[in-house]
Amino acid sequence: MVATLSGATAAATTQILNDDVLTEILLRLPPGAVRRFRAVCKAWHRTTTGPAFLAAYGRRCTVDDLIVVQRHGVSSTLLDTIPLLALDETRRRCLNVRYPEYTGPPEHCWRGYSLIGSCDGLLLFQRGFGIDYFIYSPATRQWSKLPRPPGTSILVCGFYLHGPSGEHRILYFTDDQHGSHYVSSLQVAGGGEARRLGPARAVIQYYATPPFRNLNCRGKLHWLYHPWVLFPDDVPGQVVHEDMILTFDTVAETFRRIPRPPRRRDDRTYEELSLLEMDGKLAMAAIYDGFMDLWVLEDYDNDESWARRLLVRLPPALRQATLAIKPGVEDQNVILLGDCRNYTLGLYHLMKKRMLKRIQLFTTDDDDQPGNFVPHTPLHILVFRDSLKRHSFLDSLGS
Repeated sequence: MVATLSGATAAATTQILNDDVLTEILLRLPPGAVRRFRAVCKAWHRTTTGPAFLAAYGRRCTVDDLIVVQRHGVSSTLLDTIPLLALDETRRRCLNVRYPEYTGPPEHCWRGYSLIGSCDGLLLFQRGFGIDYFIYSPATRQWSKLPRPPGTSILVCGFYLHGPSGEHRILYFTDDQHGSHYVSSLQVAGGGEARRLGPARAVIQYYATPPFRNLNCRGKLHWLYHPWVLFPDDVPGQVVHEDMILTFDTVAETFRRIPRPPRRRDDRTYEELSLLEMDGKLAMAAIYDGFMDLWVLEDYDNDESWARRLLVRLPPALRQATLAIKPGVEDQNVILLGDCRNYTLGLYHLMKKRMLKRIQLFTTDDDDQPGNFVPHTPLHILVFRDSLKRHSFLDSLGS
């Protein structure tokens, strides 16, 4: 935390650091540090929020990916950030997030906030079990409630940038009379009217389904698990979603199915699956019995081009890993492995076949809990790219 300086101290500091020197220093800092330095004095706040500084910062700053970890406490839900490639406990920070207070009529269900996605420096939350959805900007600490498309039950399946227009868009799945997908643009005033997509028609069977994690690769969203989607050529009532990856082209706004990699010949079942991007290609990590198969779809237009690139014997601390994430850095043969059950993260080098770094996020000892953490509650982990960018469309959305 940066303490606010007294008027005399701030004035003396400003005299020592002229505007050009101060700006040059601040341009070299990560977004989180810049936000903290805004609290030093009015002059520094004015400098770091001005359009000239923000434009220069956007051109010069190389922002590292952060891991965002959500942990549920007795009275609140906390967010921690850790630099992904550093995986350094000393650089761990807690985001001071003030969640919107619920003021509506009584509800007979959980009303907490769960982190379910991120895009372009923004975080996406759901309140309760898909009751409401909110966008949060760490840069401006703004909360905005997303408009609801038709239907009583609504699930957000994707949050993405639309390449041709640069718009931030939301892909919904609803239980309207057709069981439909809708797309809305956040740049349109108030979120605009959501557009219903076709010709795919969804079969409504998503009871108590967790958030649908997706991978954005090649301008397309990819899901391992998603509400069933019935295509025009499908036979009603026939199960067609097993062993399939569902994709959504964010430009053409069409759906496609891609078969998953072939099953193992030894009949051992894959216990955990994660979608990744490897060398610009769609990939899947399949974890089982202390091992991980790494599959790559060599030709995106050929469903039969899956190739197993690596077989990895997992380190003892992550033999039961539940997730795999590939950092968005070229020429880095590292992968982030995580076990959300024992709260462990590790950076693993695929070529050297060894653990580079490992941290224990939390322990299960009640006397050693940071910040009011409740043991045995699930963690929500995703990769987030921090930013100082101000998104004007947040001002027009509901709060």
